Order: sequence, then structure tokens, then C-alpha cells
Amino acid sequence: MHRGQTEITLIVGLILSIVCGCWQGAMTGTPGELAGRSLLPQIPVMLAVESLLLTCPSKENADYEAIWHSARPAGLPESSALWCENGLRLGVLRSPLPARLQQWLEDEATIPSGSLQTFHQRHETFLTTTPVIERCRLRWTADLAAPAMEKEWEQIIGGIWVQPRLHKRGTLLICEPRLQHAEQQSWIRPAADASRFVRSEEPLMERFPTLQVEVELTPEEYLIIGSQADAQGNLGALLFHSGASAGMSAPAIGAPATGWRLLLLRVHLP
Repeated sequence: MHRGQTEITLIVGLILSIVCGCWQGAMTGTPGELAGRSLLPQIPVMLAVESLLLTCPSKENADYEAIWHSARPAGLPESSALWCENGLRLGVLRSPLPARLQQWLEDEATIPSGSLQTFHQRHETFLTTTPVIERCRLRWTADLAAPAMEKEWEQIIGGIWVQPRLHKRGTLLICEPRLQHAEQQSWIRPAADASRFVRSEEPLMERFPTLQVEVELTPEEYLIIGSQADAQGNLGALLFHSGASAGMSAPAIGAPATGWRLLLLRVHLP
């Protein structure tokens, strides 16, 4: 009887050691190996995007243009042409930044504001460049071969939608200018476990999908997004001219800019 109990104990112990060994093996390894075994989306824990928005005085137009001349083009030529048609532009600067831009970043008069957003739980973010604008009317071009369209919106916030993805030599930043309605919209969506439907409040977005661009960045580079200096009545003027203030209407078509906003983006790899 005693011998039988001993054998049973040895067998149970052997089974437990095998099970524990398999469990430990599944939970050890490098972060990349663990991500490879996971059924969840492989989003690096420390992937982050640093953003900084500053205002450049219109009297310093020459310095503003010099910064753009020092940036290398970003995106495909067709995308750059379409952005230009809509009063927008983007480029890539390598560290160290131009001396004048560095001075603006250190000058309180340019009102710089920044954030660092991680992408462990989220997949995308919306970086606002304007306050709430009561009413605006603007034109935009969705296709270089098609005529421009014009539309009026109320209670909207302008900004750039950003989605980072790991790439072979750094990070791929997918960017698109968008307008976000200030009022929240109610949506009914399936729960995460698909067991029920839940109600969520989310802002409604106005998209410009043909203006979406992809830019490859290394940690030593900055993506700068802004407007053409002479942009009027289009997306560039709305998103990056500093003439509009909270609760006011956007600058009218033909109104001169009192300054330009610049959005700087930099990636932090895990």
C-alpha cells in the first residue's frame, strides 16, 4: 500500500514539474519573443510620439520660409503636390534643429505646447492645432484632376490624425488632416468580449483620406507640418494660421495671417 502511494506521488510530481516547466517556458524570453507568441496586436510597450505645437510671428516670414527650405521633402511627390494645393506642407528635419527654430522653441512668446503619447493601448491619436471654431467655410482639393470643393462647418476643431507603425529602419508615421466636431456623438458598439452591445460617446470626424501620407522617421528626425505662408481659405489656413481664437469664426477667405503654427513630431522607439 505504501509503495503504491509512493508511485502515485512520484507520478503526480513528474506531471506537475512538466506542466510548470512548460508554463515557465511560455512566460520567459525577450519582449519581442513574447509579443510573437501573443494573440494580441503586436504593439511595442514604449513606442511613443512626441508632439510640439508653436506659433511663429508673421513678421518673421523670412525665417519661417528658411526653415522649410532646410527640410527635406516628405511623402510621395503626388502627395506633396496635393498638400500644397490645399495650403499645407510637411518636411523632415534632422537633429540638431535649425538655430532660429530652436530659438522659437525656447521663447515663451511663441506659446509652445507639447505632449508625449504612448501607443501601448492606443493605435492612433488626434493632435489638435486649433481651438473650437464656431463657424468656418473652406475649400479643399481631393484630387489634382478634379475641381476644388467648398463646404461650411460649425463647432469644429482642426488637427492632424497620426498613426505610428514600426518599420525596418525606424517608424512609419501615417498622417492625415482632419476636422473633429466639438459635440460628442453616441455610438452602439459590440463589447470587447462580443457578449453584449455598449454605448460609447465619441467625437465625429470629417476626413480627407486622399491627403493621408506616410513618412518614415528615425529617432533623430522631426516631422514638421504647417501651412503655405500665403494659404487662404483652405485647410492650411484653417489648421495652421494663428488668426482664429476660441469661440471665434475662422479667418475669412483673403484675410492675412497674423502668424503660423508649426507642428513638430518625433518618434521614440522601444
